Amino acid sequence: MENPLLKMLKSQVQGFTYLLSNPPQLKHLIIRETRYRQRHYSKQRWIEWQKYNSSRISAALRDHAAEALMLPFNVARKQTISGMVSPLGNSLNVLDVGGGDGVIGERLWKMGNSVTTVDLPTVSTHAHRSRCLLAVAGDAEKLPFSSNSFDVVLASEIVEHLWNPHSFFDEAYRVLKADGHLIMSTPAGIEGLRYDSHKHYFTVEILKQLLGARFTVIEVKRLTDVGTPTPTLIILFRKSVVPKT
Repeated sequence: MENPLLKMLKSQVQGFTYLLSNPPQLKHLIIRETRYRQRHYSKQRWIEWQKYNSSRISAALRDHAAEALMLPFNVARKQTISGMVSPLGNSLNVLDVGGGDGVIGERLWKMGNSVTTVDLPTVSTHAHRSRCLLAVAGDAEKLPFSSNSFDVVLASEIVEHLWNPHSFFDEAYRVLKADGHLIMSTPAGIEGLRYDSHKHYFTVEILKQLLGARFTVIEVKRLTDVGTPTPTLIILFRKSVVPKT
């Protein structure tokens, strides 16, 4: 059996060699540990880190947007989410939280629904390019919408990034109509923390505990073998009527 210390040293050497051969990643690591080294200490600092990271990824994908759309993960995610929304009815009012460039929202719009997307100011500008979406800059933990406004709230690959997911769950419950639905997708399990922009990880059981009696699980899908390091959970919840105490 290989000596644990030797194994650790080999891993560190491999990581150092990788960084030396990958200048963009090395630059990212330096920026992360200097400019954003205090990102875990306050919500504002965490949001600034998220803005930087999302802008970096968007810039990297700008010249390869068409190819990115056809990646197995993105294809499977769009198909699964649209398949969950389709049976819920027609002409739905959908809120796409953390909608990014609006690709999933645009697909739901083509199904005959009205779609509003909300994201960080530096990200929501990408959704403005889609004429079929109403793009709003805002905070997922304090949604700028009236109560009982939406039939569906979609949060695809967003809850793991939030400073306080509990606030988002409260807000999703508030803005949903009495018979509304919440759809969330997120990396499955603790392996989701391998991404440095992720602050939390989730399982079906954890989400059930966090959402409590406010939401009922209707459907669970698990995306595997789609070219991502971790499986992805996509869960459809229905808003429950919680008796007042």
